[in-house]
Amino acid sequence: MAIAYRFSDETPTMGSIVHAFRKLEDLKEFTRMQGSKGTQKFWEVEGEIDSDDGSKDGIKIRVSSVKEIF
Repeated sequence: MAIAYRFSDETPTMGSIVHAFRKLEDLKEFTRMQGSKGTQKFWEVEGEIDSDDGSKDGIKIRVSSVKEIF
């Protein structure tokens, strides 16, 4: 199982495929560039990688478990 990080106002659904960042630090860097957090929640997603384009936010992962991290 792989772990990736995502921000969204909705909880990622089990079994769905979502776009995510490969590292928590990359997600934090992106949100710092965007300014205030707003209403977005931050998630640690565990699952099988469906595809990966090699970029910081290029992972598509099938959700098997999820937890809110901040």
